[in-house]
Amino acid sequence: MTPLPRVGLVGVNGYGRTHLRNAARLHDEGRLRLVAYADVATAAAAAVAEHCAEPPRAYPGLGAMLDAEGLDVAVLGTPIPLHAEMIEQAFGHGVSVLVEKPPVVTVQDVDRLLGRQENGGPVCQVGFQSARAPVMRTLARLARSGALGTVEHVGLVGKWLRADSYYARTGWAGRLTHEGRYVLDGTLTNPLAHGLMNTLILAGDDDDHPATPATVQAELYRCRDTIEGDDTASVRITTTNGRTILLAVTLCARTQVEPYVFVKGTLATAKAFYTAGALEFEPSTHGDAVAAGTEKAPDLLANLVNVVGGTREQLLCPLRMCRGFVLALNGMYESAGRPRPVSPHFTSVHVENGERWVHLVGVDDLVERCAHQGQLFSEAGAGWASPTRAFSLANYRNFDLFSC
Repeated sequence: MTPLPRVGLVGVNGYGRTHLRNAARLHDEGRLRLVAYADVATAAAAAVAEHCAEPPRAYPGLGAMLDAEGLDVAVLGTPIPLHAEMIEQAFGHGVSVLVEKPPVVTVQDVDRLLGRQENGGPVCQVGFQSARAPVMRTLARLARSGALGTVEHVGLVGKWLRADSYYARTGWAGRLTHEGRYVLDGTLTNPLAHGLMNTLILAGDDDDHPATPATVQAELYRCRDTIEGDDTASVRITTTNGRTILLAVTLCARTQVEPYVFVKGTLATAKAFYTAGALEFEPSTHGDAVAAGTEKAPDLLANLVNVVGGTREQLLCPLRMCRGFVLALNGMYESAGRPRPVSPHFTSVHVENGERWVHLVGVDDLVERCAHQGQLFSEAGAGWASPTRAFSLANYRNFDLFSC
């Protein structure tokens, strides 16, 4: 019998605990062997003991784990600025990787890692599970079949709120760089990254080939003076296959709602609430709302160990699918530069249970309107917004803004 793939986890707290639970379940089901983990947190051992009847071996870091264990797969639930070097480190040991989103944040990093995969060997799966969710496949099929009419544009509406503690949880949160590495931690890099990736999937010619950005025009803003990255953004992307994408998002909403991507056609608009698994139509006479909340997101680790184990499966979200995502991120900052501060005149502050929240007045309605009308915030007349220019990504190969 073929030996089960040997798996090690890097980071088992925070979101890493989700990977821990899943890896432990797959281990108990006899689909992989969870043999090791690495985490510097004092609570790591307790977290592992909670989920594993026979706790795997502990290591102080990825390097020590790679040197000591003959791993097949490393699961990286680690901070954004460490992703690129850790993927490369794993590849150097012939180990395949499941990495959280965003996989990396500069085009030169993604190109270097893709180059390492050209002649076979280890592979990299990226944690964009919602891009393969049934609701996304259904919406993409509707858009490409003509059921919505001629597609006018694809969009994302994201209205979330984050307290100051969200940015205080770690040293790299809300930063453009940290300890000599790029982070670019903003709305679309991290919390609403799934939305950006999903719009590229919808704008692509098929599910396996997300659209490639040709130009990006971005307006990036921050409502706090304690962060460098954006907490509010509007972005227009034109793609090499002739699509237009409009993203309007904020982490300074008055009320948090489920984010959604949509396809606006000449006959109807269809929305996919990708975290909830629901599909809605406007006008409703064009089709019934489809509730899909019981649908499970695909299991990226199970898929990866199957591929590594030699089945005929293909990776659900290989690194190559994410190059357009990274290009879009880099293009946003090339267009907008450093996120612009919003005057406190346009914001309000709310304190509750010891948490401090900043709200951008009127942004909830503005985000919705801009996304559906295809406008940037400045084009919609927001008093705090300033216009920018579109940036061409033709032959773009290197991001070097914001000195590290």
